[in-house]
Amino acid sequence: MKLATVGTSFVTEWFIQAAQKEGYFEVTTVYSRSAEKGRAFADKMNVPLVQSDWEALLSDPKIDVLYIATPNNTHYSLAKEALMAKKHVILEKPQVSNTKELTDLLKVAKDNDRYVFDAIIPIHLPNLQVIKDNLHKVGPLKLVQSNFGKRSSRYDALVAGEEPAIFSLASSGGAMMDLGVYPISLFVGLFGTPKEVSYQCLKYANGIDLNGVITLRYPEFLAVSVIAKDTDILPFSTFSGDKAWIKADDAPSQLTHVTLFEKDKPTLLSSTQDKQTMVYEIKDFAQVIANHDDARYNEFTAITKTVIAVMDECRRQAGLVFPADGEQ
Repeated sequence: MKLATVGTSFVTEWFIQAAQKEGYFEVTTVYSRSAEKGRAFADKMNVPLVQSDWEALLSDPKIDVLYIATPNNTHYSLAKEALMAKKHVILEKPQVSNTKELTDLLKVAKDNDRYVFDAIIPIHLPNLQVIKDNLHKVGPLKLVQSNFGKRSSRYDALVAGEEPAIFSLASSGGAMMDLGVYPISLFVGLFGTPKEVSYQCLKYANGIDLNGVITLRYPEFLAVSVIAKDTDILPFSTFSGDKAWIKADDAPSQLTHVTLFEKDKPTLLSSTQDKQTMVYEIKDFAQVIANHDDARYNEFTAITKTVIAVMDECRRQAGLVFPADGEQ
């Protein structure tokens, strides 16, 4: 299947590298509104073709799939147009701004017999299954935690008076949308829909959330995440029961070195994952398309629906309102 990318950020670089390594998709085309910028990016990534005409990209019969990694507020409209042009779509996280957008996008995909995928890494990692398979060893769960914080390379620009998309309400940005989506997806992927949701955050002068604490309440335990885009914090995930606990190193987008601790005795549970963790989602998406595997697609989609609903509620509590929320 031939794939074109939309967006020229470092995330798109990672995706192309993973796609080239995995081999399920042939990345043939880079799209950029600037032909010059697109050519430079394509040359860097060893992609042969460049397109700067959006309509021409959509009408190209040689392109089967679009990977879209543009500012969050543009995901919905670009994906909708691509689906209506009979392209499958992979949307970088967060897939959309809100539940209203997601509901419509899923309908458009179904009406056009195409798939729209949520490129959220934790759901597809082998070590997620390792954790799931070993959770019974900790006894009844008491507390789950997954932290993810990284001082953004765009934070200095914000402080200097600019408003980068990732720190803009107008662009559906902020810590919740950029980083919170990872631990929430991890929690939902493992435990399903929470009974209660809460989000407390610190905001910048423009109203965007810089960091915060997410709490999902399940019947017998709490799942908590600390997220931050204005400072670095130690990334890890822990799953603590009354008999033992499991730790996964690094961010929830990595889940490396999954270790079981029983009375402080460590047992490594995981095998080595590919460092280019996007290879796993790429494989899953390609197999769904190739096999027309609606059952698996619906499993992924059900998780995304719950994740977006949780994020909607977090934003409601924190007073984080996007222009996209009023445009449906």
